Amino acid sequence: MDLNQVDPTPFGIHDDDSSRYTGTTPLESVATDVPDHHDPLGSAKPSCLLVPWPGSTYIIRSVSSGHVITLLDGQILLTQPGGRGSIYWACVETKGWLGFRNIVSGKFLGHNRKGQLSCHANGHGEWEHFCNRPRPHGGCVLLMEHFDSLRQIGMQEEQGEEKPAKIESGDGVGWEVLKV
Repeated sequence: MDLNQVDPTPFGIHDDDSSRYTGTTPLESVATDVPDHHDPLGSAKPSCLLVPWPGSTYIIRSVSSGHVITLLDGQILLTQPGGRGSIYWACVETKGWLGFRNIVSGKFLGHNRKGQLSCHANGHGEWEHFCNRPRPHGGCVLLMEHFDSLRQIGMQEEQGEEKPAKIESGDGVGWEVLKV
């Protein structure tokens, strides 16, 4: 097709029409000088949601309590930051699944037969698969593979003590994944 033969008149508008073609509206318009008090998002602007990314190290913190996932004496607990125990987790990826390797022990965060979080695996296997989903009220939900479904990470009571675990129903804990 010869571009010199293309009719520049918009489709349906000709000299005998009573309307006149006056120009085109750009496909996209950008307002550059809108004062903040006219911003339609106002104070509800989305915050920068940090998602875990392979190759970085993180602290995983509960939004509600401020406690962090900690490897302490071979167990995974939710503890105050700054105490004894290891709280740093290197993020890895295998076949699209995220995994968290404790930087002190070299073992992977996963779950045991009871569904409680554990840190005993030498590799990033199926019991150490994680993904996350943003929560509407902030933070994210951490999910673990459970056969053909995903289960949230929440708290499970065992012998009068609450421990992080995969839960079948209810709300999981809201987590913040903080890059260090």
